[in-house]
Amino acid sequence: MKKRLRKKKHYGEFTEWGRQLIVTRNRKEGFDEFLDAFIEEAIEANGCYCGGGGKEDKLDVVVELGHRSDDLDARFTKITAWLDGRPDVQSWRMGDEFDIWHGDCQDID
Repeated sequence: MKKRLRKKKHYGEFTEWGRQLIVTRNRKEGFDEFLDAFIEEAIEANGCYCGGGGKEDKLDVVVELGHRSDDLDARFTKITAWLDGRPDVQSWRMGDEFDIWHGDCQDID
């Protein structure tokens, strides 16, 4: 397949990888502030994107980490380090790495 088509279809070196992340908080109030901080300080600060949702004490998202050449493990380690540093995070779980465009996200819930 030509490079132009691989890029358009997100194959080969243009594959985008991600992981499911479930965060459980130890309080129900302040979810909006937590979500804003999570997106700005953990996700966007590391050049990632996420999609999903939650409410009160649980957040379930898929984090898009980027291409294989972007050092995916380092990005995810920074995100989980941010979660570990939060006093309002009780626990978090991550799923296996998968192809965002063509893979299957195995639900870890």
